[in-house]
Amino acid sequence: MNLQNLLNRIRNQFTAQPELTDEVVVKFLNILEQVREDELSCTDMYAKLDEFVENEIKGEDADKLTPLLREHLDMCSDCCDEYEALLTIVEHTTEEQ
Repeated sequence: MNLQNLLNRIRNQFTAQPELTDEVVVKFLNILEQVREDELSCTDMYAKLDEFVENEIKGEDADKLTPLLREHLDMCSDCCDEYEALLTIVEHTTEEQ
C-alpha cells in the first residue's frame, strides 16, 4: 500500500456520516422502548421450555403463566423451532399413550 492510499483511507474514516432521518430515529426509539430488563436469554428459554410445553399440553394457558417465554418465542426463530419440535414430540407421545 502506498502512502497516498493510506492517507485516503484515513481521511475517509473522518468524513461526516449522513444524518439519520426522523423516521429512522423514531423506529429506533420504539425498539428501545420495547426492550425489557426482564427479557429471557435463549439459555433461560431452553431451561424452561419443557415446562412451558407441558402446561400447553395440559390445556393451561401457558402464555399467561409465563408471558416472557411467549415473548421470547415470538422474537427468536431458533427457540421457536425448538418449541415447535418439542411440542410435536410431546403431542405424539401423549396420543400414543
